[in-house]
Parts: sequence; structure tokens; C-alpha cells
Amino acid sequence: MNASSILVIRLRELGDTILATPLLRQLKKIYPQASLDVLCQKANRVILKDSRYVDETIVLSRQASAREFLKLARSLRAKKYDLIIDAQGLPKTALMSRLIGAKKRTGFRDRGWRNRICYSHPIQRPPAEYMAMANLRLIQDDRVDLRDTALELEVSEKAEASAEKFKRKYFAGPVAAVFGVDRYRYRSWSPQKTAVIADRLAGLGFQPWLVYGPGQEADANRIASFMKCGAVCDYEMPTFDTLAALLSRCELCVGNDGGPMHAARAVGIPTITIYHHAAALSWAPIHDRQHRIVCTRGAVLSNFGGHFVTDALSLDEISIEAVWQTVMQVVSQGVSLRTTSIAA
Repeated sequence: MNASSILVIRLRELGDTILATPLLRQLKKIYPQASLDVLCQKANRVILKDSRYVDETIVLSRQASAREFLKLARSLRAKKYDLIIDAQGLPKTALMSRLIGAKKRTGFRDRGWRNRICYSHPIQRPPAEYMAMANLRLIQDDRVDLRDTALELEVSEKAEASAEKFKRKYFAGPVAAVFGVDRYRYRSWSPQKTAVIADRLAGLGFQPWLVYGPGQEADANRIASFMKCGAVCDYEMPTFDTLAALLSRCELCVGNDGGPMHAARAVGIPTITIYHHAAALSWAPIHDRQHRIVCTRGAVLSNFGGHFVTDALSLDEISIEAVWQTVMQVVSQGVSLRTTSIAA
């Protein structure tokens, strides 16, 4: 099909928005003359506002009333989009797709009314497929390169300057980012075990930097309280794009799944992510030697190379040694693996 105007719907979740950057890149490659807008929320607009692929970001308030929702749908309907891609997959985003209207409206097939009413071309998402690749399937075009799953972040000069200021104030020597917090308990590894990994990284000569988001200071300080070595922990909260610029100045990132871990992959530093098996297949590139997974029993990782499928049944049961073995595999590869997708 030909498309002169495209709308992608991607609300919330910083990490999930980063995983949608290959989708935006491929859309602009396939439809270079088309305008590409993204319907987002204030929280994840930071990922999109400087993107070279996005022409306009349209913000839907997270607490939007029914009246506000319908008013926005009417205003977007007037734009007469040719293609709408719902990369969110919520009932309200499916409904928004239908209300805005376009000849082609794609989204992941689900039970219920949305497939029949909201999407003109629903597709079945392959089970446990890496989300960046699954997003590409939504385009439904033979020209899509499903191998093009590299994540991407564009950082402003202002964020780069803020990162340099932060680095001069807090960093000394090679830095290892440790993301040991999460707002969801089921996705968070033990803070005591995280502290041991941070101490061991310090023993190798890395300066541990405990990464956390707004409202997570107490959790990060708890990890620091279990450590024997010092860590960068108490600091002014950087914006997310400044955080991405800071991660590009680190040697590696180890810890839980979440926005910072996806940002670390996007800026090109090695990552070691501790997962529950069901999440590991969807949220990490399992065939990339630079990005390693340590996960619980039950994961089916074909050609998993350096990934570590443990005998643990829960995140808390994953051992320190399983994570440390994987960290050492990454460290032994050196910095030659580092590739960057960050752009000022």
C-alpha cells in the first residue's frame, strides 16, 4: 500500500517505547515521504521528541476523561491517516484506532471485540518473540527487514552537557551501572545479592553506579547499605535522556529488566539482565553476544550461547554465582564489543 500519513500508538513505559524505535525506523525507510506521528503520553514522549523519524508527537493524558479521549480522537480523525499501527494493544488504544479511522489499522490479535471492530488487519503475535521484532511485523509489508531490531536513542546537546557535568561530579574511572530496583517486586532480584555483585565489580576496578528512577531512592539506598564498597547512590535525579547519555559513558550495565536496561542496549554498552523466564524471550535480544540473560528455569533459548538458564524457579532463587559467571564472560570480552546507536 501507499501511505502519505501514518500514526503509531505507543503509550507509557519507557522501555517498551525504546523497543518501538526499530518500528519507527523501518516505517520511515519504507515510506520516506510519509508524515509519521506518534500518539504517546507525557512520560514516554522523552524517547520520541528528538527522534529523526517522528514528525509530531501527540500527547494523550494518562488520566484523560471520556470527553477528552473523544475530542482527541475527533481531531486526529481530521488528519485522515492512511495507516494506524497500535503498538500498545490496550482496549482503549484499539478503540482509539477505530475512532480515528484509517483504511489500514493494525494491532496484535487478542480475544474479544477489538479484532472484529477496531483493527482492519489484526495479526497474531508469535509466542515469546523479541518485542522489537514483533513490532516490525505490525507493518505487514514485504519490504520490512525483521532483522533490523537495533534499539535507538537520540540525545539532545543539553542532555549530553548535563551528563558531562554529572560525570565530572560523581564518576571516577570506569563505571559499571547497576540497576537493582523495580516498581514491580516480581521483576526485582534480591537487593542483598545485587549488593554482592556491585562489590565484586568494585573489586575488578569498576565504580558501581546504582541506577534508579524517581521514588526509588530508598530501594537504591537499601542496596548500598548491604555493600562493603562505596557506590554512586545519592545524586540529583537526571532526566531520562540524560540517563541515557550517562549510560553511554559506562562500561556495562547489570540488573533487572526495565527502561534503563533497554536504554543501555540502545546506547551500545554490554548488558546482563536478570529475568523470569517468561519475560526473557520477549524483552531481550537473545542472539546478541553483547547482551546476556540470566533467567529462571523454563526458558527455551535456542542457540543461547552465553545466556544462563538456571535451575531457579523464581528470581530470588537465582544465585550470585550464576550472575557473576555471566558478568565475567562479558568483562572478559573487553570494550571492543561496544557499539553505539546514540546520536547527539
